[in-house]
Amino acid sequence: MTQIFKLRDADRKVQEFLDARKTSGEECIVQGDDDQPIVAILPAQQYQAYQEYLRRREQNFAVLDRIAKKTKDVDPEIIEQKIEQAVEEVKAQSRPVTT
Repeated sequence: MTQIFKLRDADRKVQEFLDARKTSGEECIVQGDDDQPIVAILPAQQYQAYQEYLRRREQNFAVLDRIAKKTKDVDPEIIEQKIEQAVEEVKAQSRPVTT
């Protein structure tokens, strides 16, 4: 679950830092004392785009899961042949007709 941090609850230095990120549109990595990354800060627009990417990714994998379930008992060679046949049909349809 995403935690929400109110800017007014931050100290002045952090507020200035975050305000600068907001106007520049740049992401930032916050490192600990051992120089290891702790957190990434990115503009809300990038975060929203990332969330949309995750949503689409989940939908795409759901489709693959449904296909895998429907074809679990089919010989992989037959599936491969049908895919190759479908690809050839699409290529044939997209070739320009010569007269």
